[in-house]
Amino acid sequence: MALRVAVVMGGYSSEHGISVKSGRTVFEALDRSKYDVFGLTLSKSGWEAVDGNDQPVGFDPARMAILHEGSIQPVELIFNLIHGHPGEDGTLAIQWEALGIPYTSCSPAASALTFHKAWTNGVISRLGVPVSPAVWTHAGVAPESLHEALEVLQFPLFVKPCRSGSSYGVTRIESLSELPDALTAAAAEDDAIVIEQGVKGIEVGCGVARLQGQTQTLGITEIVPKKAFFDFAAKYEGLSEEITPARIPATAASQIEDFTRRVYDGLGLRGFCRADFILPGDGGAPVLIEINTVPGMSAESIVPKQLAARGTSLLEFTTLLAEQALKDAQNRPFPGIF
Repeated sequence: MALRVAVVMGGYSSEHGISVKSGRTVFEALDRSKYDVFGLTLSKSGWEAVDGNDQPVGFDPARMAILHEGSIQPVELIFNLIHGHPGEDGTLAIQWEALGIPYTSCSPAASALTFHKAWTNGVISRLGVPVSPAVWTHAGVAPESLHEALEVLQFPLFVKPCRSGSSYGVTRIESLSELPDALTAAAAEDDAIVIEQGVKGIEVGCGVARLQGQTQTLGITEIVPKKAFFDFAAKYEGLSEEITPARIPATAASQIEDFTRRVYDGLGLRGFCRADFILPGDGGAPVLIEINTVPGMSAESIVPKQLAARGTSLLEFTTLLAEQALKDAQNRPFPGIF
């Protein structure tokens, strides 16, 4: 009997729509000869479930079970494609752990850590991976109270919500006069805010996954935004050029891959992730700007383009991810948060 696999998408954050696109890509790519595929979409109104033919089916979220003709059929593997809360931050993974259901994303603890940009950078710096100097703050702070702390940073600065993705709420500022509006934009997404010193150079994204028991980088993509930085419009509205493989020196590519694997293994990540870096124009070491533990998988996203460049089909990739998640679950003696 085919394994019941659910692709979970949507969520409560501003990234709901992007998540649904990612989820649909994986939903359509999964091998129907191996898996009985279901799509589960979460919104603020609750869950909606469809079978592999896109027909509505019953679903019990408390048991993560499909309800069909009076039978209760528990999901046996979860592909987590929820960007933001409650999928990327580990909230749902706590339930999946308790139910003993294997899933393709990181553990609850690793997800919570990496979803908070400021916390992530604090830990990553201990792994020997460079990060930008930053100031941590919170929603509602008086902008002028930050001026003294920001004197040690050099413009441009990036004001970011700590727990958000797809560049929602991120603002690039060139002077302190722009700080109040930037803080307001960030606070619309999260109470916790980080203000980072910008790094001038080439932006790249490096995909990574644990496949067949080995941590493998998937490729390096150069991101050339047509705007001031790689914001939402640049990511999803065609206002950027994304080149795979990146046009960077082999030594820089090797260092980016090393840093990516170091972060993935050092933080105990699982499934497929993407690390974003700036390669400074002065020839310095790559600077990590973000780690995405549930990266986009839509047609506009970076990881699918990297897979295409290396000649790996989405069907093959999703099968390898499923096999690794199932194997990892067999090696866990009991549920946990790590």
